[in-house]
Amino acid sequence: MRIEIHFDDRPGFTEALLGLLVLQHQSPRALEVVSRHVYLDLPGLTQEALGPLTEAVRGLPGFVGLRQVSALPRELRLRQLEAVIEAFPDPVLAINSQGLVVLSNEAAKASWGAWLAGLPIDEILGRKGWDKADWQPRADDAAEFLGGSVDFAGETYMVERIPIRRQGAGAGVAGAVLVLRAPQRVEALRRSGAGAPPAAGAHREAIPASFAEAQKAFEADLLRRLFPHYPSSRKLAKRLKLSHTAVANKLRSHGIGRSE
Repeated sequence: MRIEIHFDDRPGFTEALLGLLVLQHQSPRALEVVSRHVYLDLPGLTQEALGPLTEAVRGLPGFVGLRQVSALPRELRLRQLEAVIEAFPDPVLAINSQGLVVLSNEAAKASWGAWLAGLPIDEILGRKGWDKADWQPRADDAAEFLGGSVDFAGETYMVERIPIRRQGAGAGVAGAVLVLRAPQRVEALRRSGAGAPPAAGAHREAIPASFAEAQKAFEADLLRRLFPHYPSSRKLAKRLKLSHTAVANKLRSHGIGRSE
């Protein structure tokens, strides 16, 4: 079971909570602390045990409230990212710091014709003299088009690389999102003012400060391209398999079209 515990920012609350969980014989599979909220994934917590646990936690100084939730914040962000990537018309591959594919969209799977998760990126994108480390951006890199082209499932693409940054001060790069764009699509982006100039590798965007910022930029690009084909928040929500409210809020935050 996953639960959310709200507290009043009292120092030591999380440590006291973990000590209480030990006494309650509950071992967290995952824990996240976000702005005075502790999110816990407790695989051993049953509906019958939820009441006694709530009463025990209620006695901790600083406790405000407890409720059951469907997912932890990181899980929700991953679900949103998966929905956005899945709807993207170009092949998209997300890789980790070891250069292994951790996420791919339907366009990539359809072209490749097989499961991509866990495969090394240097084996998937044929590029002479490159290995998986060469696909990783440096800590100070912006989103950019890499020089030259790659071969993916027998087709030629240019690669737009978006860094995925770890959270926290001094954190480095956790991986990258690789968007495979056909050369004619890159030219269309250039003409619209959103892509790279005819010289590959010269394109620079604002450097994302975090994974959330990179996801936001990626999301805005997708919504701007899909909105003309699905010109209402309800139609777009159906296409992306998200709620109407979520899509309406995203359109509003990115200044795209107008919500119903």
